[in-house]
Amino acid sequence: MQLDKQIKQKRSLGALRKANKTKPRSPDLTGQMKLQRHTAAAIVDQFGHDDIEEVVCNLAGWRNQDRGGPYLTVELSPRFVARTQVEGDDIIDSIINDNEEDER
Repeated sequence: MQLDKQIKQKRSLGALRKANKTKPRSPDLTGQMKLQRHTAAAIVDQFGHDDIEEVVCNLAGWRNQDRGGPYLTVELSPRFVARTQVEGDDIIDSIINDNEEDER
């Protein structure tokens, strides 16, 4: 059994198909998306970092076809935000300093 093997999370995927336009401003494509909890949580977390009103997300699309005809598979994902790297000594210092404060 491999303990370091990560569990692959499901992606937030949906499908867009050509829509029957009833009005000039009707959408060209319509569909649904299955938004996964981890994707929504990451997006909500980004709202909490600053007092922001919008979050930029990534969209990707693939052309497909099935018995229902052509469609686009779309994926929604949170925008990648690089984490600041903590130096090894900083981790040790923070552990030691936290322990010293607890002992006081």
